[in-house]
Amino acid sequence: MATAALRERKTPGLSLVVLQGDNTLLARGYGFADPEHQVPVAATTVFQLGSISKQMLGALVLRLAERGLLSLDDPVIRHLPEFSRLPTEIRVRHLLNHTSGIREPFTMPEYQAGIEDLSRSSGELAVILRQAPVDFVPASRWSYSNANYLILALLIERVTGRPYERSLADELFRPLGLHSLRHCTPLPQDAGEARGHVLRDGTVAPAAPENMNWIRGDGGLCGNALDVARWTRLLASGRVVTPLSYEMMSAPTRIEGSREADYGFGLSLVTLDGRRKVAHNGAMLGFSASAAYYPESGFTVVVLTNRGDVRSESIERGIARRLLGLPTPNLRERVLLREEKRRFEGRYDIGPFPVNVVERGGQLWLEMPPPGPTTALRYLGDGEFACETDSDACRLTFSAGDAPANELRLFMGAMHWYGVRSP
Repeated sequence: MATAALRERKTPGLSLVVLQGDNTLLARGYGFADPEHQVPVAATTVFQLGSISKQMLGALVLRLAERGLLSLDDPVIRHLPEFSRLPTEIRVRHLLNHTSGIREPFTMPEYQAGIEDLSRSSGELAVILRQAPVDFVPASRWSYSNANYLILALLIERVTGRPYERSLADELFRPLGLHSLRHCTPLPQDAGEARGHVLRDGTVAPAAPENMNWIRGDGGLCGNALDVARWTRLLASGRVVTPLSYEMMSAPTRIEGSREADYGFGLSLVTLDGRRKVAHNGAMLGFSASAAYYPESGFTVVVLTNRGDVRSESIERGIARRLLGLPTPNLRERVLLREEKRRFEGRYDIGPFPVNVVERGGQLWLEMPPPGPTTALRYLGDGEFACETDSDACRLTFSAGDAPANELRLFMGAMHWYGVRSP
C-alpha cells in the first residue's frame, strides 16, 4: 500500500510506522528523502509535521494547567494584555478547541507575505496577530484557525518566561525520550532530514523554504515517524498528561445550542467507518502527514510524506482498515435529479475558506481555493457526496429537508469543517 501510494500520488518518499499498544509492528521508509541525491527514506528520517504540532502544544498547556500556572478558563488578555483588541470572553480553552472566532491568518495578505520571507521575525508576526479580526462570539461556532495556536505559543512564553520551543523540549520531548522532535529549520540540515516537494505542472519539484519564525505553535515541528507514533501512544495512555487532562483533550467541543464539533484540543475525533479514532493531519508546503490512534484496538498509524497536498489521511485510512479488518467502502453513486441539485447548490461559509457547490455540465462540483480541493462530486444518497478526486479524503454531507440545505459538513484534512449557507 505504501509503494502504491508513492506511485499513484507522485510522492518522492514516505515513512510508515504501525504500533499496537507499545509494540512496533512495522517501521519502514519507502522512496527517497532527497531524490536528487538518491537518499532513501528510513523510519528515522525526519519530516516536517505541520499541524500535528498542535496537539503537542495543547498537551504543554494542560501540563502547565495541572501545575496551576494557568487555567483553561483564563481570559487570553490576562496573559497577553497587548492583545487588547481581543474580547475578554476569549478564554484559553477557546484557542485550544478553535471556538475563539479569531480569523485564520492565511486569509490575511500580510501574513502570507511573511511565510514566504525568511527574514521576518516572530516579533513581527506577533504584531500582525494582534490585528487579527474576531469573526464571531466565542463558543458560538467552530472554525479552524491557525491563529489560535500561534497565540497559544506566545501565551506559553509569557507564562513560562522561556521560548516555546525550549518549553516543549524541557517539559515533554527530552523526558519522554522523543529526541527527533524539534522545531524545524526552513531547509534540511543533514542527510537524516527529508527535503520537501511540490507537484508543479505534473512534475515533482523541490518546495521553496517557509519561514519557521512564523510557524510556531500551529505547526513548525519536525520529527521522525517512530517518535510521532510513540508520542501518539504515550499521550493516549496517560503518560504525557493526566488521564483527566487527556479526557478533556479528546472530548468533542460543545458549541452554543447543544451542538458538538468532532474536535478536542488539537485532536480530530472523526470516526473511521464507525470505529473510534483520535487523530490529526499536518500540511506544509512540501510535506503531508497523518497520525492516528484507534482506542478500541490500540493501533497507532503514522504516515509522513515529503510532498505537499498528498491527502495522507487517505493512505492512513486504507492501512487502518486493513489492520482493523474493515472492508473497503463500496460507494454506489446515485442519480441526482435536477430539482435535487438545486437544494445543494450555493455558497457556504466554513470559516477560513469559502465553499462553493456549483453545476458543471450536469454534474455538481465542489470549488474551493487552495489548499482545498476543486473536484466533481459523486452523490451517495441522503445528502452525502464523495469527492471524485479522492473519496476517502473528501466528503460533503448536507442538512436534511426539501428546502435549500442550510448547513454543510465537509470532511477534509481528516477533520470535519462545519459550514452554513451564505446569503
